[in-house]
Amino acid sequence: MKISKSNFGWLFACIGLVLLLALSVYLGMSGFFFRTENSYTTDLVLGQTVEAGLNKNQATSISLNFSGGYLPNERLAQVVSVKNNEDGQSLYLRAKAFVYTSQNQVTEIDVVENSNWTKNDDGYFYYNSLVSPLEKVNFCSYIILDSQEFKPVSWKKYILTIVFETLDSSADILSLWGNNPV
Repeated sequence: MKISKSNFGWLFACIGLVLLLALSVYLGMSGFFFRTENSYTTDLVLGQTVEAGLNKNQATSISLNFSGGYLPNERLAQVVSVKNNEDGQSLYLRAKAFVYTSQNQVTEIDVVENSNWTKNDDGYFYYNSLVSPLEKVNFCSYIILDSQEFKPVSWKKYILTIVFETLDSSADILSLWGNNPV
């Protein structure tokens, strides 16, 4: 086939499109095979003191990054406190701590809770009295990675999440939570 000036533009466009297609396939495949296993991060790191602000009838959470380079049953220093942001409203409070892995597994962990907290059979930690308006209470001072439930792998990254839930003092806590901590 002889290339004339009239066919040169079409030939150039076809070659360009084939090259762009090959480049996009290459970049798409290399991005797939060379992506990192854990692409999630938080600004908080295990070991930093953290405070969560709470409002009535809401849930809030904090998430902390950590690597799996810890021994089973190791106590990790982690101070977590919560503050009732409501002015004039006392709150019931409960919390749950768990680790989220890159394999979409959620594993409950144990904490060394401070006074006035009790762990129930449902996995939640309940505060034993109402949290007064603008009061700050400490939740835990240590995180414990239980060897039965959670076996960290040193080269993987994990996210520790603590979820806090509140109900105002006028709520029927027994029917909503199934437990009255007070």
